[in-house]
Amino acid sequence: MPERIYNEREIELLKQVLASKNLGSLNGKFTPEFERLFAEKIGVKYAIAMNSGMSALHAAVMCAGGAGSEVICDSLFIFGALAVLYNNAIPKFVDIDPVTHTMDPEKIEGAINERTKAIIVTHAWGLPADMDRINKIAKKYNIVVIEDCAHAILAKYRDKYTGNLGDIGCFSFQASKQLSLGDGGMATTNNEEISKNLDLHAGAPTFFSIAHGLHYNYRMNELTAAVGIAQLEKIADFVGGLQKIASYYDMAIENCKWIIPQKAPDRIHTYHYWAATFDGEKYGLSLEEFKEELKKEKIGVSVGYTNMPSYKHPVIRDKLAHAFHCKNYPFKVEYPDGLCPVAEKVIPSILLAYTVKTEEQAKYDSEKLFNLIKKLEK
Repeated sequence: MPERIYNEREIELLKQVLASKNLGSLNGKFTPEFERLFAEKIGVKYAIAMNSGMSALHAAVMCAGGAGSEVICDSLFIFGALAVLYNNAIPKFVDIDPVTHTMDPEKIEGAINERTKAIIVTHAWGLPADMDRINKIAKKYNIVVIEDCAHAILAKYRDKYTGNLGDIGCFSFQASKQLSLGDGGMATTNNEEISKNLDLHAGAPTFFSIAHGLHYNYRMNELTAAVGIAQLEKIADFVGGLQKIASYYDMAIENCKWIIPQKAPDRIHTYHYWAATFDGEKYGLSLEEFKEELKKEKIGVSVGYTNMPSYKHPVIRDKLAHAFHCKNYPFKVEYPDGLCPVAEKVIPSILLAYTVKTEEQAKYDSEKLFNLIKKLEK
């Protein structure tokens, strides 16, 4: 099973931090070592440790453009859009692919204008997005590509790891994620200037008590970095366990025409969640009936995620962020029904199984799912 293991190695490193009597990263050695090892692991030049994945996303957006600019976001996950709003910029939503749940490259160019500064691409559930096509469009219009890798450590697209596919990668080490440190994050890049700008937000907001700019205090502490070093040593085996757990659910739906697994060629999925899409309506099967049967059989598969696209979340729908009322952006912002029709149709039908569980649990759930499919097909 993909068991979270915190043992003697973590304790050894934590004792070293405490013995140093330096728990902060400004003069520490564990945080820069964690950064070095993480960069080496995914094959990038620079890695900048932060206190959360959201901090990394916010800092990435700040590197791309200022207040009043626009940033393209996918319509499934809200986190990229929140980072945009933190920066008093405006999120511009594009639709998703109905199978991969990642940003649809075909829809990107229609959302670009002279105010567009960046694209935030979420690698949904652990599956990389179609990065070749996205990067080609970004290069054409000279806009920054930010990868949200919160679900996707060690996921690969055409033999390259996520976080090494765009201009900036953003990872989350929140407790539920694959590299679980309680909290924490990492920004990655191959661009030296970008790395220096990111580092300003991962350092101190002032230098010798002088504020040279509007920099945020997003630094990681030495204790978190020490646990990160130990967990990084185990991450490949842990991800392998997640992939094995996911394989049981894949086998359960292998011959089912109306449950479509979230897969794509030339991509290695690392399964923060196993995901699929219910498409039973084509075959006379009701989504509501399917949900009721899952509940009745106590199968560990949830349906619908948030049940809404990003632009239907209250913070967007009710214009609760300052960016929507800022004079730096003189255009009326509207997110009408039907803006991203695929997302609106698919999100309520997304099936999710959390993969951090025992092999016995996965076998139990997947067998019950297999039997339910057979029952509904009679």
